[in-house]
Amino acid sequence: MKRFLLCFVLLSVLVFIHPLGLMAEDYLSMADGIYELGGEDNYKRSIDVYLKALKENPNDYEANWKCARAYREYGEAIKRQAVKGWKKSCAKYGKEGMKYAEKAIEQRPDRPDCHYYYGLNVGIYSDGVSILTALAEGLKSKTQSSLEKAYELDKMYNEAGPMLSLGRFWAVVPWPYKDKKRPLNYTGSTKKPDISM
Repeated sequence: MKRFLLCFVLLSVLVFIHPLGLMAEDYLSMADGIYELGGEDNYKRSIDVYLKALKENPNDYEANWKCARAYREYGEAIKRQAVKGWKKSCAKYGKEGMKYAEKAIEQRPDRPDCHYYYGLNVGIYSDGVSILTALAEGLKSKTQSSLEKAYELDKMYNEAGPMLSLGRFWAVVPWPYKDKKRPLNYTGSTKKPDISM
């Protein structure tokens, strides 16, 4: 009985004095593992766990940008599968992802991931509300500057994601912003790329 009581007391002490930072790290590791499994359900589950990490440590840079990434990937997954109500969900999850990316940008403006996922979340949000609504809300310049900052910091980040995203950005914005030649500026080369087959 004494042994049981001693174990119970030690366990209780460990639970109550477990540093919050360690709990946040545990949640972050768990969320990363779930995210890496991929797929709509796992992206959604990882969001829930990233939010637990952020509840423990709201200023954790890694948790903020990774939460933004999970929001974007979840929105992209439901859009691709044309899940019922996907537009409304994309608007919701894109907006939330933008919020966490902005928080990460405030913390570490010198890192490409936060800028990159801000831009991608605007894209998901725009898929839900329409690009014209996003433009009316003033998101064009924020998206452009975010993606250009990611490009400036590391154009090869996430398998050249900043280059590809900027190219797509200039291809989907409507007239008078559309500029089919501008993406050639982001190839990293001074010569025109060969696109022949």
